[in-house]
Amino acid sequence: MSNEFVSLKQLAAEIGMDRSHARRYVLKLGITPHKRRTPDSGNQLTLALSQEEAERVRSRRSEQGFLANSMPVETGVGVFYVIQLVPELDPKRIKLGFADDVASRLTQHRTSAPTAELVKSWPCKRTWEATVMDTLTAIGCRLILNEVFECDNLAQLIATGDALFAVLPAPASRPELADVSPHNT
Repeated sequence: MSNEFVSLKQLAAEIGMDRSHARRYVLKLGITPHKRRTPDSGNQLTLALSQEEAERVRSRRSEQGFLANSMPVETGVGVFYVIQLVPELDPKRIKLGFADDVASRLTQHRTSAPTAELVKSWPCKRTWEATVMDTLTAIGCRLILNEVFECDNLAQLIATGDALFAVLPAPASRPELADVSPHNT
């Protein structure tokens, strides 16, 4: 039986994740772990995947740029988002930030703020995050903690964001290389 299933603990170590993140990742792929007794769990019930399911997870991680316990190949492109944390109680309280996947990020915020709502997002480079945040919160916003602000005029903040992102280049674009650039091959 030990060859039929791979414990989630073992798979997480193989793909370079902690167990809880690996569990969420597996569930997101539509795989439901099985409860099995495995040698690495001291023959206690633990979450495990069939060999085929484990191979599917490994393949998917590889397709996403993760290479055997290494860091992912990062594009640095995602979205800058504005989320109202508790719109029914305090519509002025917002969370600003960068995310590779805004839907996943919103789900994460909903673990502590179940009614959180995405107000707006724009395509963005990771390196722009601090500048965009400083720009959007310069007028009428006060820092509460980390990336959470109290903003007097959310519509104005969104309009400022729309204007800012309208003049920025497409996040995935790269500048044209000069003829004398050492980056030319």
